[in-house]
Amino acid sequence: GGIIAYIFVPGDNGYVAGQTHGLIATTTNQSTGAQWGCSGTSIAGTSTTLGTGLANTTAIVNGCATTIIAARLCDNLVSGGYSDWYLPSRGDLEKMYTNRVAIGGLSTGQYWSSSEFDVEKALYFNFSNGISSASLKSSTIPKVRAIKYF
Repeated sequence: GGIIAYIFVPGDNGYVAGQTHGLIATTTNQSTGAQWGCSGTSIAGTSTTLGTGLANTTAIVNGCATTIIAARLCDNLVSGGYSDWYLPSRGDLEKMYTNRVAIGGLSTGQYWSSSEFDVEKALYFNFSNGISSASLKSSTIPKVRAIKYF
């Protein structure tokens, strides 16, 4: 269904002692110009923490009526026989950046996270330099790459 992007270690959200869990990334980008969506609308409860992308995506999809947005592209994705894809949190993207060479196919530039910054902005992660920043939710510059938990 994709490629292993990160394996959880002790202290990570999602780590279970004696079990192997982590994140799988799709092998291609889902978009090169989707909006985060819902500028002016607060999506309560999103987090930047590793392992919170699924909860963030669910909150965005449930709280935003805009149809073509980064979170919905991931939430609606069926790839490799799986339909449980979601938009990564900023923490998820940090781990993907660290493992970008092994993952492959991640282009330089900005990738949307599922982490809201404020009512007008959301966080993206720049794969050119490893820095996270905020951009207007209506921006269509960042890319979108779906992940899933295993």
